[in-house]
Parts: sequence; C-alpha cells; structure tokens
Amino acid sequence: MNPPPTTGPSEDTTATPRSSFGSFRLTKRPTVLGVAPSLLKRVPPIALFVGVAFCWGMNSVAMKVAGRYVPPLTIAAARSLVGGVVLLALARAGGSDWPRGRNEWRPIIALAVVMTGLTTAALFLAAKNAPAGIVSIFTNTMPLWTAIMAPIFLNEKLRPNVLVGLAIGLGGTVIVAWRAIEGEIKVAGVVFGLVAALMSAVGSILYKKYPLPRLDRTMVIGVQLAISTVVLTVLAIPDDRSHMRLRWQLVLSFVYLAFIGLAVSFVMFSELVSRATAMQSSAVAYLATVFGVVLGAVLLHERLSWLVLIGGVITIVGVAIVQFGEQLRNRFAR
Repeated sequence: MNPPPTTGPSEDTTATPRSSFGSFRLTKRPTVLGVAPSLLKRVPPIALFVGVAFCWGMNSVAMKVAGRYVPPLTIAAARSLVGGVVLLALARAGGSDWPRGRNEWRPIIALAVVMTGLTTAALFLAAKNAPAGIVSIFTNTMPLWTAIMAPIFLNEKLRPNVLVGLAIGLGGTVIVAWRAIEGEIKVAGVVFGLVAALMSAVGSILYKKYPLPRLDRTMVIGVQLAISTVVLTVLAIPDDRSHMRLRWQLVLSFVYLAFIGLAVSFVMFSELVSRATAMQSSAVAYLATVFGVVLGAVLLHERLSWLVLIGGVITIVGVAIVQFGEQLRNRFAR
C-alpha cells in the first residue's frame, strides 16, 4: 500500500499547503520519473486518488488485451521486470541511494512479496477459477480488510463516515460487477480473490507503517518491483507459452502495463498513502473498478447497462463519504 522521502542534503519546508486529506510539506529531492518531486507534492491528494484509480482501472483493459497473446503470469513477471529496471535507472540517474541495512531492506522485501508479488499472482489465479464479477467482488473487500487492520497496526481511528462509505462503496462495486457473474465458480477462485484483497490490504499497511524517509520513492518502488519479479517468475514457470504471438496490440498493452499501470501508478499510490490514512487510500480500489468497467465499454465495446451506471454512482458516493464525510460533518456541526 511512505511519507515524503527526504533523500538529499537540503530541505525546503517554507511551503505548507493544505489539502482535503490534511497538511503536507514540500521538500527538495532527486527527480521522480523525470519530474521534480516538488511538483508531485503539489498535486492534490484527491487528484492522486483519481489518477491511481484510473491507472488501475485501465490495467484491467490492458491485461485483457495482452492476455489474448501471452499467459497472464508471464505478462505480470515481464512488466514487473521492465517497470523495476526503468524506475531504478531513473532513481540512480537522479542520485538516489540504494537501500542500506535491515531496517530498509526488510520492509521493501516484504512489500515486494506481498504487494506486487502475491497480490498479483492471486488476482490472476482467481481470474482463472471464477467469473470476472466474482473476482471483482471479493478483491474489492480490500478496503474492508484495511479498515480492520489500520486501527490495530497504525492506530488509525475507524470513523463512522469511513465505515459507512466503505460499506456503500462495496455495495456499489457488487452492482457494477454483477453483470460479469456467469460461468462456473470454483472454491479456488473465491479463495484466491480473498487472498488478493488481504495481501493488498497488508501492503497498504506496510507502505504506511514503514515510510523509509531516507530513500527516494522511485528507488523504493524500483527495488520492490525488481524483487517481485523473482516471485512472479517462479509462479509463471507452469504457464503454457506455446501459443504466444507478437502483435502491436500486445506491445501497446505491455508498454502501458509496465510503465503507467505499474511503475507510475505505484509511485503515485505510495505518495497518496503518505498524505492520507490507509483507509482513505484503500478506497481507490472501488473507483478503479468503476473506471475498469467504463473503459472496457469505451475501448473494448463491452456492454454497459443502466445497472452498471447506477452501481458506479453508488460507488462514487461511497468513496466521497470516505474522503470528505468528516469534513462535511464538522462544517455542518458549526
């Protein structure tokens, strides 16, 4: 699932802009993805939230296209390798230090195994054993798992607006995903879907609990992806690659999956987690589902019914309650 990195000899804390998710500080650091981190820090948290949701929603579309030509776990391992190498190259070009010592390596390894390793593998295995709608419903329990763990491990308060918003958001995603429930449902599909949600929630908690302030965010995510490549490569060994085909659709989808859908989105997500609570950040999974369905309709001409649109509106209402419910309550209480 890192407060602003503080790598570098100097720090400028003269500006302290406010956002709907709270206050944050601007600091000077090595470049992230070729863009000054101070610019990333100027992006409002709600914009990061929507941006990550869009990237993750588009992931589902790109993965459907790429999956026509290459086995899913093979794609996952390859995109993790490419995304990790690119981020590491950018981090080193910007002067970022490598992780040092157990206190830095342990959280990164844990994130690699849990967040971008086991979560990805479980998601693909769930898709093999259950309809897309069922997979979406169970993987979208991730914010609920986060709501259970955040008070325990992060001492975050479970506010009423967050609990209500998460419940409404889950209900909306169930409606959105309902149209895709067709075909045989295996127990393995349900189990893997829940495992994917649980591992993703654990990853969000780890991001928040171990901020690694000395390291640049690009370096952290780059090392994380490089390590998760090993996990995914081992899991991808049984994949049948005899029918792999190289097509321009595959190349375009893979470029998106590796660079935007993985590398950029995780840098953005780690920035979001550093400025919002884990529970607020986890709600991005709900909005990502809505984006995935809408983008599938636009780009892949998938069916988009009124029921899906209603579910999407309910989901957005739930997300809004999570993010802004406390502020609205305080405003009306005055």
